Amino acid sequence: MRIALLSAIAENPDQAGERMAFRQFVGRSVLAHQIDAMLALGCESIICIASGLNHDLIACQHRCEKGGARFHSIDASRRLSGLVTAKDEVFVLADGLLLETGGLVEALAKRSAILTFPADTAITKGFERIDSELAWAGAMRVHGSAVERLSDLPPDVDAVSALLRIALQSGTHVEALDEALLTEGRWSLQDNYTVRIEREKAWVKRYVRPASFAAPGTALTERIGARLARDFVGGKLQKLPLVMTVLSGAFGAGFAASGRVELGLVFALGMVILERIGGVFERLIEAGKPNVSDFSVRKFWRIGSDALLCVLLALNLPETLGWARVFMPILLIGLLRLGERKGLQKWRATYADRVLQIAILLVPAFLGYLYETMAIGSLLLLATIFLEQNEPDTNP
Repeated sequence: MRIALLSAIAENPDQAGERMAFRQFVGRSVLAHQIDAMLALGCESIICIASGLNHDLIACQHRCEKGGARFHSIDASRRLSGLVTAKDEVFVLADGLLLETGGLVEALAKRSAILTFPADTAITKGFERIDSELAWAGAMRVHGSAVERLSDLPPDVDAVSALLRIALQSGTHVEALDEALLTEGRWSLQDNYTVRIEREKAWVKRYVRPASFAAPGTALTERIGARLARDFVGGKLQKLPLVMTVLSGAFGAGFAASGRVELGLVFALGMVILERIGGVFERLIEAGKPNVSDFSVRKFWRIGSDALLCVLLALNLPETLGWARVFMPILLIGLLRLGERKGLQKWRATYADRVLQIAILLVPAFLGYLYETMAIGSLLLLATIFLEQNEPDTNP
């Protein structure tokens, strides 16, 4: 069985009374990020050495259990007896280590190893020297027999540090990590508040990857979402954009039903803006989690929001148009969705930018030229989609 051994004992030297493991990083604790990494490695049991339960530790326990693993909180290394056997594989992380999940999984997935960085670079960043040239990177994989040897040591021994010595003495393979993980701040043990904020910005940027300005509405909205996510993700308000998206859609439908269809379109614009912000939050909530399903409520929400948009556009058109009143919005939205898949590659993000499209349609909707605008837009969409079919093949 694969078992993770974590620690939440060390105090943060920059803030009295705070544990290193419970420092907040992009809305959740460092320990929560470590748990995600251990779940990604397939650990079925996660043991955390901590002095008593608190809110952060309970939250980590729930996160662990949602990932399908058992969680054990112990207050001393002697209590490891019975939780780990000689046949187990034990993954150990240093107290307070914040790391790249992908790099850890790649390094420890295949065999037992002690991960290292060059000592000259790592020692100044708080990592422990293990010889004249190397420093421990704060992560290793050892056999369960090494944990059993802890029973021969004093009961108040630092389990993680002792396991490192036992692993070195037993000749465990030493694996050097790419130094760029350290120099680029993707793997850290100690950092002050200013450095942590800069790391958060870089971390959010890696996982969010906002749309390019080929889709200006989506690009601007996702960048706003990325900034807000640093304050809201991990807190009680992280689901707020989703709730407000639903409310905006409901208000849009309500205004349409009451005859104030132009206001319905205004709320539809708010709905798609909030949905994009919620999408950024969702990506960060799921970032680092193992076995994240491709299933997403957002995929179905987009279909529903496009259906509502069709209804709102149809209700904005004169009744004298007859069936064209229903046909034109369906044609326009259908061509936009087709363009996302079959149009010119450089324009596909623009086809998907509902923020931009609704904003453009709002003006003619209030001025009474919505049908003409939609007709012209549909012709332009057809032209660009056909350009894709006629584009010369440059492949050899």
